[in-house]
Amino acid sequence: MTFKGAIFDFNGTLFWDTPYHDKAFDIFLDKRGLHLTDEEKRVKIHGKGNPDIMRAIFGDHLNDTELNDLTQEKELIYRQLCVNDLKFADGAEDFFNYLAANKVPFTIATSAGIENVAFYFEHMGLDRWFSLDKVAYNDGTLRGKPAPDVFLAAAKKLGLDPSETVVFEDSVPGVVAAEKAGVEMIYIVNSYGENYSRFSYDIITHFDSVDRKLFVQ
Repeated sequence: MTFKGAIFDFNGTLFWDTPYHDKAFDIFLDKRGLHLTDEEKRVKIHGKGNPDIMRAIFGDHLNDTELNDLTQEKELIYRQLCVNDLKFADGAEDFFNYLAANKVPFTIATSAGIENVAFYFEHMGLDRWFSLDKVAYNDGTLRGKPAPDVFLAAAKKLGLDPSETVVFEDSVPGVVAAEKAGVEMIYIVNSYGENYSRFSYDIITHFDSVDRKLFVQ
């Protein structure tokens, strides 16, 4: 079976930044006298968008302005922490070049907001392979993972049905979101030692492990 396109989650998949997000939340919450254990971070933070994260921590009473203010504060801390260590996961750039050379369309589906997406484009040179107007991100209209919205949006931007794409994802909520979108081929990128025992998909730590023949037309 072959596929027509590829969709990449970003954080924890193409950029292994989970420790920076965790550290940013530590700093952000410490200012408020709060603390999350590693297990609480796994449940409340990993793989989820900021609106869901903030409500899980502070409660459902937060209005849109409060959500935005909290999100922007935390993400500024995150960007300051990781700006000098922005690098792609092993093998990712070679894989992008392979897809581009073989005219296989690919894009990003991320829970990040436009501020972080713009930050990655500026500091990681994403425009070498990706077009911002083809990236699906948290623009305020999409439900967060495990809802399928961001993968449905990304596939639509590629002009493909989700079942025609291969998705690369690191978080359990993200894998569930891809499944709900109708994606049949998923690679799990094990960037931070999550428990993926509930899934039967291939687990990789290097993009050289991806079967290139999946994209033979």
